[in-house]
Amino acid sequence: METLLCYRFVEDDLTSANGNMSWQVGQWNKVNGPIVCCSTGLHASLTPRDSVRNVFGKRWFIAEARGEISRRGNKFAAREMRLVEEIPLVVLRRFAIECAKGSLDYIEQRKSVDIRIRRCIEAAQGYLDGELREEEMLEGREAVGDALASGVVAGADTGRAVAAAIAASRAADGNAADWAAAAAGAAYAAQAAADAIKAAGDLSASYAAVHDVAAAIAATRAADHAAAAAHTAAAAGAVAHAAAVAAARGVYAADTVSDAYFVAFSAFAEHPADQHYAAQNERLLKLIAGSTGMHA
Repeated sequence: METLLCYRFVEDDLTSANGNMSWQVGQWNKVNGPIVCCSTGLHASLTPRDSVRNVFGKRWFIAEARGEISRRGNKFAAREMRLVEEIPLVVLRRFAIECAKGSLDYIEQRKSVDIRIRRCIEAAQGYLDGELREEEMLEGREAVGDALASGVVAGADTGRAVAAAIAASRAADGNAADWAAAAAGAAYAAQAAADAIKAAGDLSASYAAVHDVAAAIAATRAADHAAAAAHTAAAAGAVAHAAAVAAARGVYAADTVSDAYFVAFSAFAEHPADQHYAAQNERLLKLIAGSTGMHA
């Protein structure tokens, strides 16, 4: 029988966050009855980035699924599934840092940002590498929080990059799964906002040069692109905010059909597999491959 490589979270005691299923590594679990994603069946995601959008538990595993499959957006339900190998939590912690760093690098292609944002990210990385003490990491976190509170951080893109930096810092010494999800969501939102800001600038420039029909058509296309970019940025920001709030509360509801922010986001794009999302997935795949006995 064909199997699907996938990824899922479980609780510390190897039980499912939803339902009463218990897991043992290498042992197949099976459910009876209809298989309907988001309702019945054993749930997982086909990519690690999609899995981090669906955090239900604190331990993360490479898994395999087989039998009847029901798909919905960024996850699926299967009749049979087994855990294959645990992914170390340090993968999620480093992923959070890389996402935050990536969003900052992307924004800095267009403008300079407060140095405290990068220092917060570097402090979290130094703490993970054993080069900095916890106190030094916390100082970096507090400094970027001060920058945000002082009002020197301007723009939706930079503000979301700050959120990614703080979430990455919290992932380094807190709940790795929840805070990594928040960091990835905020980093994606920062890059989407940067795209929207650039698209708005391109729109203004295109209309300034409208002198004939061809130029008007080009300007209309630019307007469509700017509107789509703004819509993506707003939706991504809502999801990032929900993820951060849920992580701070110690529960994770963002990016699920029960969360109001995600419902709004899904109405626009159920699976935002753009270049930023794909790049995050590639980072995760490399981190997983370097930390487990499997090529993820």
